[in-house]
Amino acid sequence: MARISNTSKLILSLLLGVTLTQLLRSGPENAYVQPTRREAAAAAAAALLAAAGAPGAAEARAPTISVFGFGGGMSDVYSQNDNPTNPYSQFSDGTNSVYKLTQDILDKKKAELAKGLDAIQAAPGFIQAKNPMKLNSCLRGVAFYIKSDMEAISKGLNEDRSNAAFAKAREVAQKLGELGAHGRAKNWPQCDKDYAEVQSLISEWKQMVAF
Repeated sequence: MARISNTSKLILSLLLGVTLTQLLRSGPENAYVQPTRREAAAAAAAALLAAAGAPGAAEARAPTISVFGFGGGMSDVYSQNDNPTNPYSQFSDGTNSVYKLTQDILDKKKAELAKGLDAIQAAPGFIQAKNPMKLNSCLRGVAFYIKSDMEAISKGLNEDRSNAAFAKAREVAQKLGELGAHGRAKNWPQCDKDYAEVQSLISEWKQMVAF
């Protein structure tokens, strides 16, 4: 889509012409009062020129929304950090990344992950009580960190994203997202199944990385 229509360009050109005409018509007899007027005209002209090159509202890319990984959007905590182009991001795919894992960072992530895994053990109680708000709050507070920490530990110091443990960490994150979505939908039987699968996947992952 063009940044601005031809009609809009014509209108802006006319306004710019009028503004410059007013600026040039200021005579020497008004030398002591015209500077303010000239400055205003110049500022208006500059603003019009800037507006002519600015992107239109229709061109702006609106974010798409996902909830717990559903919806295909890029505004959720799972999707937006997948292989970003920023080399300074700790979530980079490793290409030209300046952020490197160290043993100290991995040790901190292991401690953080242990707390996160303990926190989600409260989920069955919220499922049994059929409390979607409490369940959502429980998962939202730790789901991102669980995913991030499990991926970092899976990659290890070699930054290997191709191993089975890394893929398993993604499965855990996906299943946590499904658990949250089903909780919001109040599909409690499915929530029970999701939670059981989450714990099963976590157990498999722990064996892979000797956690």
